[in-house]
Amino acid sequence: MSSRVASLLLAMVLMAALAHLFLSDAYYVYDVTVYGNALVSAEDVFRQTGMEGYSVFFIDPRQAEERIRALPDVRDATVQVSLPDWVLIDVRERRAHIVWQTGEHRYGVDDEGLVVSLSGDTIPSIVVRDLEAAPLQLGEQVDLQVVAAAKGYQSLLSEVSEFDYSQEYGLSYVNEKGWRVYLGDGKGAETKIAIVNALVGRLASQAATVQSIDVRFPESPLYRLAEEPTAEP
Repeated sequence: MSSRVASLLLAMVLMAALAHLFLSDAYYVYDVTVYGNALVSAEDVFRQTGMEGYSVFFIDPRQAEERIRALPDVRDATVQVSLPDWVLIDVRERRAHIVWQTGEHRYGVDDEGLVVSLSGDTIPSIVVRDLEAAPLQLGEQVDLQVVAAAKGYQSLLSEVSEFDYSQEYGLSYVNEKGWRVYLGDGKGAETKIAIVNALVGRLASQAATVQSIDVRFPESPLYRLAEEPTAEP
């Protein structure tokens, strides 16, 4: 057999092999294996990759990872592809650190201030009721300083897990006596709570009927009796 004929046969074999690889359904992706997901379904993850019906030879794992990360509940993802049509997707989801409530709508908010889904198995203990905001969408951003402040105050007030929030007053809560306590932002949290505790102890010993305590400005705290406001020097 001449070298020319041998080369021609080899070329034909290679072409047949390539045709098999690129045309055979055995190498096209119609399903994937997803793990690490609880908030987002495997179907949504697969759909987000855009790889359904594509040959494994034309799939870019890095591009698929970027697409998956665009899902609001996903923090990170890793995509592995191997022959003939095997795709494994490892999803790391965002975790809600607080519950953010607007009206009747409740959302999770992660440590970056992003709105995420709430899982029934991992509902955070801290609730912030936004008294002014409209309903939110997954992936939107809330004020991260408010999230951090709520977590900080909750660590100082073990009996308090629900806070109200407004632009004017910042964070506030209702204590065990039914008194509204205005905290403002998270600056000087320990000092503010120490002032609150001192005022509560003093006013309770006087059997005062208190409407609210305001320590937004700890250098000049205020308390309001049911009848009239009074400044605490």
